[in-house]
Amino acid sequence: MSALLKYQRLSLLEMLFDRIREGIIITNADNIIVDVNDTLSEITGYDRDELIGKKPDFLSSGKQNKEFYKTMWQNLSANGFWRGEVWNRKKDGSFYAEILTIHRTIDPRTGELFYLGLVSDITMFKQHQAELERLAHYDALTALPNRNLLVDRFEQAIAHSNRTQTLLAVCFLDLDNFKPVNDELGHNAGDELLIEVAQRIKAMLRQDDTVSRYGGDEFVILLGERSNRQDCELLLHRLTEELSRPYLIENKTIRISASIGYTVYPFDHGSMQTLIEHADQTLYKAKLDGKKTFRMYETGNEGWQDERSEQLYAIRRALSENEFRLYLQPKINMCSGEVVGYEALVRWQHPDNGLMFPQQFLPLINGTSLEIQLGEWVIRQALHHLQQWQSQSKQWQISINLSAYHLSSNGFLQRLAQIITEFPVVDLQYFQFEILESHALDDLSLIVDVVRHCRDEFTIRTVLDDFGTGYSSLSHIRTLPVSAVKIDQTFVRNMLVDVDDCKIVEGVIALARSFDLEVIAEGVESLHHGQILLSMGCELAQGYVIAKPMPAAELEQWNQQFVLPEAWLRYRNHRHHMKWTQLNLFCLYLELSLENLEQCFKVDSEVLNRWPVMSIKQSHCGVWLERSENLQLMETECLQALNQKYRSFHHLLTMTIKLCQAGKKQNARYNLHSLKIRYQDIYHLVESKLLGMQSLE
Repeated sequence: MSALLKYQRLSLLEMLFDRIREGIIITNADNIIVDVNDTLSEITGYDRDELIGKKPDFLSSGKQNKEFYKTMWQNLSANGFWRGEVWNRKKDGSFYAEILTIHRTIDPRTGELFYLGLVSDITMFKQHQAELERLAHYDALTALPNRNLLVDRFEQAIAHSNRTQTLLAVCFLDLDNFKPVNDELGHNAGDELLIEVAQRIKAMLRQDDTVSRYGGDEFVILLGERSNRQDCELLLHRLTEELSRPYLIENKTIRISASIGYTVYPFDHGSMQTLIEHADQTLYKAKLDGKKTFRMYETGNEGWQDERSEQLYAIRRALSENEFRLYLQPKINMCSGEVVGYEALVRWQHPDNGLMFPQQFLPLINGTSLEIQLGEWVIRQALHHLQQWQSQSKQWQISINLSAYHLSSNGFLQRLAQIITEFPVVDLQYFQFEILESHALDDLSLIVDVVRHCRDEFTIRTVLDDFGTGYSSLSHIRTLPVSAVKIDQTFVRNMLVDVDDCKIVEGVIALARSFDLEVIAEGVESLHHGQILLSMGCELAQGYVIAKPMPAAELEQWNQQFVLPEAWLRYRNHRHHMKWTQLNLFCLYLELSLENLEQCFKVDSEVLNRWPVMSIKQSHCGVWLERSENLQLMETECLQALNQKYRSFHHLLTMTIKLCQAGKKQNARYNLHSLKIRYQDIYHLVESKLLGMQSLE
């Protein structure tokens, strides 16, 4: 190599060393730092001179143990390479997360041994991940587990009860006389009271027990590893006494009480929803008995085992009599209108009870051989439909729901291979398994192997269903070899009224993109759902606004009649234009805030499930404006004008909501006209920007 080429190469390497986005750290054979680049100094907070001459372990956070580093050095010695996630400490004492890649290298000129480390700072990603997990699993007000995390805790508690042969009490707690506090002192005082109640309940429970805010002033409590009914009732008595002690809220003494209904597993058996419903029914009796008390659900099921045996026999007979049906729900691309496939959903055409839905019979066969038999029936039916479609040159996917119990059962892959041989001409790349995320985590290592085998050997792809509901779910898409994730329909349905659910949906879409995974939204029940999802970058969807599940015989007619809504079609030309979609998203949020207010006039305040958000920081538009500066969607002056106009709109909106809550709807109606004028003013400002973007295309 000529001297000039050597010089050019050296200059290039020096430039890369200085400008590369990753931090670079070089140590010698004694693990002494000999050089770092500017990026590493920025990450750690230490100047170059402060780092050189030291060992890297002075950055250690203490979060990794000695065994971790021992394994790292063993890999380096054996393979000359190591890559992993490490937590270290900055100069200011704060922790940061990094992906560290180490290569062992030898200087060809001197023969000296060096270790080259590449450091990628992933602290922001980890913080974002933790925030999404918090939003997905914990109540924003009380910080208690929400319904999603309650499902996980319930399944763990049931498994523990079965393993230890102990009792599990499922309790439903409702506060007495909470509404008058809310009405008299306002929602802020009500929220403060709920926080205090949550803290008192939590303080009374054991570490392994669970209390979850179920909604409003309702809480669900799981009391595990109890030896008898008296153990449960002793605690519930103490709990009702504790919650009836006075509360000091906004310098006022408040007195409330709590009523509790509870049921005990395994004497009462069924899904979590069933047990909660039983506890809720008993709560009603406790209220009738004078409140500040508790009542136990009387199962009256001394013959429960006989009854369950009869139910299992009926399901077994239904399989042999071919009473089950597959209903198919379309999945479409909301930009193109293309039907990409169908989700197969099982129904039971009962001779006496008519069409029965999965929740009416699947819980009865959980963990039994019947669950596997029904699952294999579904596989065969789905492959039969695929065979018919492919013979007609229709390239539709079909996805089926498989339980983790079935997927991890002995001989699953062998039985699947046998079924596949019955359909030799079917192209299996159009066949998909959907597994519930929360269930997939029960035996993750086994599930990973099965899913990978299905992909590599059969070309069957797997979709992670109800994504976002499993605990620590965001890390599992790095482990499970899935091709797509489905956003849980609860988040999608509530995203129009709950800004936290909206953040979760947006976060899941962004996360799926970063891992090159398809993302599908289920629970799309309105045009607004579709518009917001499209603005967030999610194009694949299913839900009632598209089509309800239907028999296979009705697919042809539905396909001929289905027309993509005009509201979605307009995204076709703008889906890659980030500024257009973001500004359009603001318009949608603004429109929703007005529609949610108008709903208050149509529904009696006593039965209204959720009032529109009154805090500007927790409103959809408020959150959008807070982050819009970083996106540079419009000129600073224009953004300031938009911010000012929206604050004026939101202030009047809040005043109108308060009038509705106070029952002064006639007075509130006077504000509607002014609100609509302010709405039009904001809308025209944003629309002018949207039209300007269209004219540039």
